[in-house]
Amino acid sequence: MKRIIVFLIIVLSGTCLFAQVHKNDSTKVDTLFKGGDDQRAEMLYNEGIKYFEAKKYTSALDKFNASIVAKPSFEKAIYNRGVVKFELKDYSGAIADFDKSIQINPSAKAYFNRGKAKQELGNRNGAMEDFTHTIKLDANHAQAYYYRGDLQFERDSFDLAIGDFTLAIQIKSDYAYAYNDRGSARVMLGKFEDALADYKEAVRIDPSMAFAFNNLGSVKKKLKDYKGAVEDYTTAVKLKPDYYLAYSNRGTANYELGEYDKAIADYDQAIKLKSDYAYAYNNRGNAKFKKKAFDDALVDYNKAIELNPNYGYAFLNRGINYEMLRKNAQACEDWKKASSLGINTGETYTKLQCK
Repeated sequence: MKRIIVFLIIVLSGTCLFAQVHKNDSTKVDTLFKGGDDQRAEMLYNEGIKYFEAKKYTSALDKFNASIVAKPSFEKAIYNRGVVKFELKDYSGAIADFDKSIQINPSAKAYFNRGKAKQELGNRNGAMEDFTHTIKLDANHAQAYYYRGDLQFERDSFDLAIGDFTLAIQIKSDYAYAYNDRGSARVMLGKFEDALADYKEAVRIDPSMAFAFNNLGSVKKKLKDYKGAVEDYTTAVKLKPDYYLAYSNRGTANYELGEYDKAIADYDQAIKLKSDYAYAYNNRGNAKFKKKAFDDALVDYNKAIELNPNYGYAFLNRGINYEMLRKNAQACEDWKKASSLGINTGETYTKLQCK
């Protein structure tokens, strides 16, 4: 699941977006039995494993159910039934099975998977407790540190998130997602050079991560390396042709380079992929403004405001555009609106330009 953090930057520039991505790590079932006293239960269990490995989850669920009927205290079957229910998005049912599994055998894997299920249901405090318990039982559980870091990130506890991502990396040195997410936490603390190093390592480990290239481009843009940013956004859209955020971000980098036609083409593509993307309309308006196409820019600002009536920067920019069209009354209305939406520059323009 992807979490996008949006930074609005200078008045006539664009948005800088960083994606903090929560990896849906595949969950593993326990292994086959080779034989034992409860032969029918174990036979059904083994059949369930085979169905799970073939991704035939409904059939696997039936076999684990039958195995548990044959042997009600069969912890491995109960745990694996929880895993299957998780794959089927029955998170409440999965939690119930992991509860039973923990009662019989309080294992790290059961706590970890119960934490994942709780997180899917929005029970972040419960998930945090389970990931912490996982770490107590298995101090080398890299995924538990990673997932707990993800929750710390959501709480805006960025230093704690960095600590957990770092521990995950120390255990699993090729953990590309942990490098990416540590980079995103460092961005939130304004540590752009450190973030740059993390994103570079993430894409070195896994060159297929389009979102990490997008993030790398965005931190380069923060550091005013606009040409480098364009290169990374270009890689991102090659890897993921429908990546509207990367097109929009490349547009902003091209804007900063004064390549307004290229910026407009990028925003065109972003809008083609996501027709309700207000930021791209605003930013395309900015590029058109720079080309002195004020009437065309006005159309884009109008659309941005239509899509997001609380978009303060779009009101500010439309006001500036109205001023260039010698429509001072409309300009003042927009600047006052921008000011009411928390844009300080709108108040400044109102004081300087409006009576």
